[in-house]
Amino acid sequence: MTHLLVRELAEKQGLNITTLARKANLAYTTTHMLWHDTAKVWSRESLDRLAIALGVRVGDMIGGEPEASESGNLEPELLELVEA
Repeated sequence: MTHLLVRELAEKQGLNITTLARKANLAYTTTHMLWHDTAKVWSRESLDRLAIALGVRVGDMIGGEPEASESGNLEPELLELVEA
């Protein structure tokens, strides 16, 4: 499953959620969700700001492998739309 590595990268630099939020100019709640990887959707702007604040590329903040459904690479909802 794809996940964010914001916490790991920030902690390596001695940053906590509050200092990262300030450094990235993001709301604490947004940073908290990205830090704990609980956000269902990631905005490009938020990821860009975090990457700049952490001194990494956006791709460096993303880990894991995307999950594939049993019917191929499409999620079940998308597969239904394609098959319809």
